[in-house]
Formats: sequence, C-alpha cells, structure tokens
Amino acid sequence: MSRTGAPRRGTAPPSGAQLALRFPLSSRASFETFEADGNRELVRRLEALDEAPHEFRGCFLFGARGVGRSHLLQAACQRHGAAAGAIYLPVASPGMTPALLEGLDSRRLVALDDVETWIGQADAEEALLHLYQGLVAAGGRLLVSASRPAARLHFHYADLASRLRGLPAYQVQPLDDAGKARVLAGLARDRGLELSAAVVDFWLARRARDLPGLLEDFERLDGAAMAAQRRITVPLVKQVLGL
Repeated sequence: MSRTGAPRRGTAPPSGAQLALRFPLSSRASFETFEADGNRELVRRLEALDEAPHEFRGCFLFGARGVGRSHLLQAACQRHGAAAGAIYLPVASPGMTPALLEGLDSRRLVALDDVETWIGQADAEEALLHLYQGLVAAGGRLLVSASRPAARLHFHYADLASRLRGLPAYQVQPLDDAGKARVLAGLARDRGLELSAAVVDFWLARRARDLPGLLEDFERLDGAAMAAQRRITVPLVKQVLGL
C-alpha cells in the first residue's frame, strides 16, 4: 500500500498548531465536568493514557449523537497536554481532508471524532492507516470515535479494519434524566445562576431532548434571564421554550 494522505502537488497541509487553532477545545470539556454514570470504566482508561509512556495506546469510542463522545475526546486532549502534543480533529467538519493527517504521527495524542465519515474511502483509509502505523512506531496515543462500533463499519482496506477493530472499544452510555439535571445545574452554577430542582423537573418532563439540545435550550434561557434581569423560573421556561 502506498504512503497516504500526502498533500497534493503544490500544496502543504497546515501544521499541527494551525489545525489545533482551527478546531479549538471547549473550555468545559474536562473529565471533571463529565457526568460519568455508566461510563466510569471508560473515563478511567482515558485518564490513564499516560501510563506506559513508550507503548502505543488506543481506544475506540462509539455511541449516538449527544452521549458525550466529543466531550471525552476533548477532555483527554486537555488532560494529556493540548499544548504539548495532543490534538482533537472533528473529521466530519467542513474543510477536514485526509491530507491534514500528514505529519500528525509525531503528536503525543491524536483524537479523531466521527471517523466513520471517512470509512469506505480509499484515500482517507490510507491516511488513517499511515497515521495509525506512525503512532504505533512512536509510542503515541490514538482515540477514535464513531456512531457505530468498528465491527459494523464497512472498510475499504482490511488492514485498517483489523487495526481499528482491535482497539479497546467502549460504547458511551447516554445520561438519564438525573444525569442531565446534574449537568444543567452545574452549568448554571458556573454562570452564577440559580436553577431550582423544580424548574429542571418541569423542563425535562416536557422537553425530551438529547443533551446538546438541552444545552442549546439553556443558552436561550440564560440569555432571556439576563435580558429581563430575572431568575430562570417555570414561567420563563414556558415563555422561552414554548412549553
């Protein structure tokens, strides 16, 4: 198999630093702000990535939208040194191409989100395989996320399939309503807001949404409360969210 992901003639991929600036980490993406619940074993594995520093380590996370895959990948980058060689790349984002993986095998940690976007494409899979092999040789770390387990992805190259399917795999479990309530309450505390249990119970009982949707709701409520100089109350929730 030829070396892959090379930039087209006359072009060069952005440096790792430029890529990191293009896809910055969320300030809230940390292990401390992640409600682990059924994901405690996964969090422990990600926290321990720096063990055996000269041996390659990897992990394959899968789960539906909104369960926290992106949060965990970014938290791992925060914990293990974004400034010192960890980089998070959302593969499904506009402008992401396989050529951008060139040279990233020198990074300490590479976290690829929504990798199924590239699975089945020969050029992208070659770039992924080259990155994988480079990280193995360097004793780096590779974190990969997808909506489905690797066993259910349809690969173009068997070599890449065997490697990604051989990584320790974890299904990221969704939060129940109690977990969602804790996330919303913690976010409110960070903003200096009062968000009572009664308000949250009313909200969640009438707004069956995934966590990203609830966070969007929260931003709307926060903005409305600030504009009106009011607390977040049940009447305000009804008014802003149309409940």
